[in-house]
Amino acid sequence: MKKIIAVMSISFISLPIFATELVYTPVNPSFGGSYLNGSYLLSNAAAQNKYQGGSSYVAPTALDRLASSLESRLMSQLFNDAANGAEGYLKTDDFEINVVNEDGSLLVHITDLLTGETTIIEVGGIVGSSTGG
Repeated sequence: MKKIIAVMSISFISLPIFATELVYTPVNPSFGGSYLNGSYLLSNAAAQNKYQGGSSYVAPTALDRLASSLESRLMSQLFNDAANGAEGYLKTDDFEINVVNEDGSLLVHITDLLTGETTIIEVGGIVGSSTGG
């Protein structure tokens, strides 16, 4: 038995050994792989996707667009009036804005009606003032 093991081990040792260098080839075309793999990978990803819902985006109605446009216009007018020395107030469903012009400094108080959080923005260098004449 020892002779058989010795002969077999000598035969394995005497066989030539061939080896090649391992080379990485990317599969994903985004990382340098073949562009032919793109549709295959995309279809596999879609098949594994557990979320089957569509887009949650709902286009605004004509009334929503009109209300948004009007709100934007009123805010613009409010800020223009404040820059000329006037004060103003605007309340919407989501927030209220109070604009005060104090000695050439424009103070904008914004209150988020949903959270109660208040932000104050001060802009200096306004030409008109409420006390000027």
